[in-house]
Amino acid sequence: MNIKKAIFTICAKNYLAQALTLRDSILKYNPEIDFYLFLADEKTDDISDVNVVELDDSWIHDWKRMAFKYNVIEFATSIKPFCFNKLFQEGYDKVLYLDPDIFVTDSLESIYNDLDSFSMVITPHYNHIETEYTGSVTEEELLFVGIYNLGFGAIKNNLIGKQIIEWWKNRLFNKCYADKEDSLHVDQRWIDFLPGFFPNDILISHHAGINIAIWNLHERKLIVKDNKYLIEDLRTKVQYPLLFFHFSGFDPYNRTVINRRHSKYNIEVFPSFIPIINEYSELVNKNKYDLFSKLSYSFNNFDNGDAIIPLHRRLFRVYLEKNEIMNFDAFSSKELFYKILKSKRLILTDKTANYNLGIVKEKKVNLEKIDKIFNNLIKLFIFIFGIKRYYFLIKYIRMKTRLESHDFFLDDIKK
Repeated sequence: MNIKKAIFTICAKNYLAQALTLRDSILKYNPEIDFYLFLADEKTDDISDVNVVELDDSWIHDWKRMAFKYNVIEFATSIKPFCFNKLFQEGYDKVLYLDPDIFVTDSLESIYNDLDSFSMVITPHYNHIETEYTGSVTEEELLFVGIYNLGFGAIKNNLIGKQIIEWWKNRLFNKCYADKEDSLHVDQRWIDFLPGFFPNDILISHHAGINIAIWNLHERKLIVKDNKYLIEDLRTKVQYPLLFFHFSGFDPYNRTVINRRHSKYNIEVFPSFIPIINEYSELVNKNKYDLFSKLSYSFNNFDNGDAIIPLHRRLFRVYLEKNEIMNFDAFSSKELFYKILKSKRLILTDKTANYNLGIVKEKKVNLEKIDKIFNNLIKLFIFIFGIKRYYFLIKYIRMKTRLESHDFFLDDIKK
């Protein structure tokens, strides 16, 4: 019997250099495997020469609504089970997902072999218990993002695999937000349920050469032997072939920092990984990283060019929960939703502004001045109104800082 196998990844245009490097590394060691690149973005002339699977209602119904209510990371992860489902429908028996910033360094046949006995293969962020934790990523952060890292996942096209996919599709269509208030971390937190649902069908792989990344470097060491990468488990001293390295949060322009969100854990802390960092950086840059990394995300703007900011996406989330709407194009500036935002002065007037409106890059001296003024105002408030009302105030402000709490802006919207 001929078993059909596939590997796929998902990315927006700005991650195409990483995705193409992943493709090249897969085919180098696994030339017999079919590879698919799903584009969570719109294809433009900038990438006309790249072979991608484009978004289409035929395999992901109402994807445009998902593209509006989710930011780029949320959207790219939300379509993952839909991609699995599409490949299942095309007749693939065993399907692997790999994040676009993964680098394959050996055959992946052993993972496909695991699917002979299991319906799904996943990996925990790290393998070993420690009384005094030494990892780079805090345990508190891992409690939020999930026990298992979904930069990798393998699922078999059988009854349980299809059941997992249908359940996952249902959850991610509406609940793929990165939102601490709802205990959601995109597609990943949902998978924490599965070993409890299917204890005999989910393999939690402890192969130390799978999904190596910043969150497990503290328990692993890279060894180069006979031009091959090996991983030594520092606890058991067992050596494994390195199947793939996950360059999560890596900047190819800066080879000294392994993950930009954890900059103090650099190559001085983990020097054994320098060879693969150098190799990967060179390959990504050859795959036009300088060009692709600068491409803008297609779903960050309304059709008239106005920026879509996080407040718009979360208000749309509330709007969908309160109203049944059909044939509604959230990106259209002619729709009532946009007109209400415009009338409430919620549209950015500065076309060049950063759509994400994250932490403002103020000068340190300005932030110190703002902080001093704010602290003095708080002291004044407590002096006048007392600690009891201050405690109520901060609890109320915390509730109101959640963007969904600003649904009063939508009071004028009628079905």
